[in-house]
Amino acid sequence: MELLCVGKIVKPQGIKGEVKIYPLIDIPAIFNGKHEMFIDKKPVKIKSCTYRLGFAYACFDVIPDRNTAEKYRNSLIYIDKEEFYKIPSNTYLVDDLVGQTLFDENEKFVGQIMGTENYGFDDLIVIKEGERTFIVPFVKDIFKQKDGKMYVIRKEYEGAKTDYEN
Repeated sequence: MELLCVGKIVKPQGIKGEVKIYPLIDIPAIFNGKHEMFIDKKPVKIKSCTYRLGFAYACFDVIPDRNTAEKYRNSLIYIDKEEFYKIPSNTYLVDDLVGQTLFDENEKFVGQIMGTENYGFDDLIVIKEGERTFIVPFVKDIFKQKDGKMYVIRKEYEGAKTDYEN
């Protein structure tokens, strides 16, 4: 079983064992209690969870009070990678994208995905095309995936194709 880190416990919240979680993925449904989770690689169950201002606030079966919650400060929360792929949404892991080749709709080679950047809004895909490297927002208006290949719908995107230095 390969584990995927999905969040980090920031601090205890209140006196009943609730913890504040900084999510490391942008799928809030991951903390809905339907998926087997692990804290520091030990199985746990979520009893309840709410979301406020970009954070998840959850109660776990192994954390009955604030003193116990304090022991879990800065602990990482994991999910089985196979379980992640069962979540019904149009989501990708960076590890899955890096190295993929890009094609336009006519099956012409465009480039290869070298990495991602994120400055707070959309994820940006770093693409190497011959000697040039450029970044493009990872949005459905530009990219689509079909039969395991990544396609660029709009190769020319205003402001997207710029020289990029790592």
